[in-house]
Amino acid sequence: MIKNRYNLQKLMTFYIKVMVITITLFAIIMSGFKVRDIMRDMNQAIDSGMNRTTLLVDLQQGEANQLVRNLIQNPAKVKNLQKFFQLNSADYLTYSQNNSGENDFYYIPHQVSEFMQSNNADKVTFSLNQENQAIVATQKNPGGMRVDSKKLRSSGLYYGVPLINDATFQSFGSVIVNFHPGTINDSLHYSPNHNELQVFVLTDIGRLRYSYNSNLSEYSKKALMQDPNQNKSVLKILHKGYFIRTQEAANGDQIIAMIPKNIIYKRITCNVFLLLLGAALIDIFLWWSLKYIFRNYRKHMRAMTDAMDSISKGDLKTRVPVPEQEGELNTLANGINNMLNAIDQYVVQIIQLQLEQKDANMKALQSQINPHFLYNTLEYIRMYAINEGQTELADVVFNFASLLRNNISQESTVTLDKEFEFAEKYIYLYQMRFPDQVAYQFTLNDNLQEMKVPKFIIQPLIENYFKHGIDLERFDNAVHIRADKFSDRVEISVSDNGTPLDNKQMAELNDKLASQDAKPISGDRSIGLMNVKARMTGTFGKNFKMFITNNKFKGVTVKMQIFLGE
Repeated sequence: MIKNRYNLQKLMTFYIKVMVITITLFAIIMSGFKVRDIMRDMNQAIDSGMNRTTLLVDLQQGEANQLVRNLIQNPAKVKNLQKFFQLNSADYLTYSQNNSGENDFYYIPHQVSEFMQSNNADKVTFSLNQENQAIVATQKNPGGMRVDSKKLRSSGLYYGVPLINDATFQSFGSVIVNFHPGTINDSLHYSPNHNELQVFVLTDIGRLRYSYNSNLSEYSKKALMQDPNQNKSVLKILHKGYFIRTQEAANGDQIIAMIPKNIIYKRITCNVFLLLLGAALIDIFLWWSLKYIFRNYRKHMRAMTDAMDSISKGDLKTRVPVPEQEGELNTLANGINNMLNAIDQYVVQIIQLQLEQKDANMKALQSQINPHFLYNTLEYIRMYAINEGQTELADVVFNFASLLRNNISQESTVTLDKEFEFAEKYIYLYQMRFPDQVAYQFTLNDNLQEMKVPKFIIQPLIENYFKHGIDLERFDNAVHIRADKFSDRVEISVSDNGTPLDNKQMAELNDKLASQDAKPISGDRSIGLMNVKARMTGTFGKNFKMFITNNKFKGVTVKMQIFLGE
């Protein structure tokens, strides 16, 4: 019974497993890269939002500081600021005109209007310690509106700058500049992942100066603003639900940028799920398509194996089903059926032969087999072995077929190159039987490749070595066949490192080889040597000489010499 019935099924299953593992591993690796990219984008978004906000906070604080420096850079401007509080609008305008140079008109409403227009400020509030009222200037009313200092309240994105007396270094008032949050909003809008980004600006006293995309609970906001010393503990709590970065601006403000973890984890989960789902769908599709493609192939293979099972049980009338499609299965099925038909014919003939002539008649029947059919069958086997990935078996079948074709051919002479080629195939087949135990080398002079010699002058000598000289318990068996051309002769030698001859054996063999009798002999151990000698003598006559010696490799060398020019 054929045991390896489902080798194709096992092979297909193996490839499906390899395919599934490969695609799954690829999906996992790509998921890892995707997670890395998401985390990298998240970090870039947080860093970008924090850096953009820090840059703008420092810039706006610097602009507010520059405005105050312009207001009190000299005593005249300090006095001008005091008059701005003490006089009404008309009197202050007259004062500014009278106390300004021709090219240096200094009028605070004009300065404030230019400042707010160029710096996107909403409001500038002036207050002096000795004054009960503060002046609030806006873009629509740069001249300012007076309000009670005690009722003064500032909110939003504003920066307070004290007015310092250069002589006493004492504060005599302050300027509060309110900036429009749109500047920071617009900048953060161009940050990556700005929809998930949340940014907070806290002053050094814990006041919330600015927030962007704030989704914090009121409790968390109050906790951040209540006491700046508690910010670390609050941030530690926020770390449980957010990826957070903090940075301190030049004015002491703390910039907090963060993204909720649940958004990032949800994005990671969705991407990984989609990748794994895609891999699973690809696996399922490839598995289905591979199974569908091989369905007919498996069907024919199963029918063939079932038929061969019946044949192996003795039912020689069974024939292998032949697929309609052209291919290796069709070729194999036809070859097997042809072989079975030939076997049927020969079985009928063999049954009719007498028992005492069984061996002889079997050989006769075998010799009647059509050589071309035999070669084609061997070629079918070789091609099937190649298709199954059995290249070593294919090489063995090819070399055996070549030797068989050479043996059956009717030619009596061949080129020395061909003789070496077939001798090498013969050794190769032996080497396949005893791997790692036999080595060989062929050396043929280029000028001798086309030299005509009798057929089978090398192979019998190699057979002699494998029969009498090789030691299969060793792993260094070697044989060297070479042909050299000298000025007066051609030498062909076969050397091995097998069992050397004693002096008596060598003398007996050389006496036989030196004999003038050119007839082939049979029945003793020197049959191969004497047959080679007989055929070479028949071709080259007295110009041929053959002898045997022990060599330096502790083996035997058979040497043939063909003398030229005689």
